[in-house]
Amino acid sequence: MFARALRGVRQQMGTQMLSMATVALAMFCLAGAMLLVENAGALVRRWGAPVKVTVYLTDGASSESVEALRSALAALPEVEVARYVSPSDARTALGVDSDPTVSGAPVDLFPATIELRLTPAAVSASRVASVAERVRRLPMVADVETYRGFTERLRGLLVSGRAAAGVVALGVLLSVLAVVSNTVKMSLSARMREIEVLRLVGATRAYIRTPFLLEGAIVGGVGALAAIVTLAVVFVLLRSQFEQTLGLALGLRPVFLSSGVLLGLIAGGGSVGAAGSAVALRTGLQG
Repeated sequence: MFARALRGVRQQMGTQMLSMATVALAMFCLAGAMLLVENAGALVRRWGAPVKVTVYLTDGASSESVEALRSALAALPEVEVARYVSPSDARTALGVDSDPTVSGAPVDLFPATIELRLTPAAVSASRVASVAERVRRLPMVADVETYRGFTERLRGLLVSGRAAAGVVALGVLLSVLAVVSNTVKMSLSARMREIEVLRLVGATRAYIRTPFLLEGAIVGGVGALAAIVTLAVVFVLLRSQFEQTLGLALGLRPVFLSSGVLLGLIAGGGSVGAAGSAVALRTGLQG
């Protein structure tokens, strides 16, 4: 059966190659969307947890009271590091000295803060909000920033990305079904004489239909494999540029799709291709 399916592919090589390229393009879009969602999920896991809190101090707070507050915050079980940042340190960290347009800005414009780095495994959004609310009541504290709005926006973007990937998946499914179905219909028309001979000699329905189902699975599977290879090449070419720019800023290394997902894409391409063949056989092969 498989040999007959391969022979059918070779007989219609031009059409089959065009179909595989079309399937590959559709599967490339799907795999690319999944890759973006995967790395967006890693970004949310990296930054979505409330792992940073900034405590803004009032002007004139004594060094003793600031140190006492820093020590108290550092003693909390959720806190990994509590670091005092003076106005001059904040000015330097922002790179003001290297910018000639604002290099003359006085140090007093920059607030003194205590930067907290939290342990992701030991904190929750409600716990951070509770701690922030208590710290805000202290007389030496002007405000507390928990960056919750940023993390909520990240999670919202991830949900939207997953929904978009679902829409892309549906579009790919319909595209592959249509492409493979039309390809198999053309293959049926070209081999109708062979099919009639098989019927005359008593070939079973399954014997006639199975090679066409395998043919569709080959088109879908090979198209999916070509899409994965192409995506892997693009990923390797762009990864180093990302790591040197946004990767350093976000503290994130891009990851490729897992082997399980890749196998699922290939199997899914083959399955949808076989389904497209079944649709074509239902309408183009009677009896």
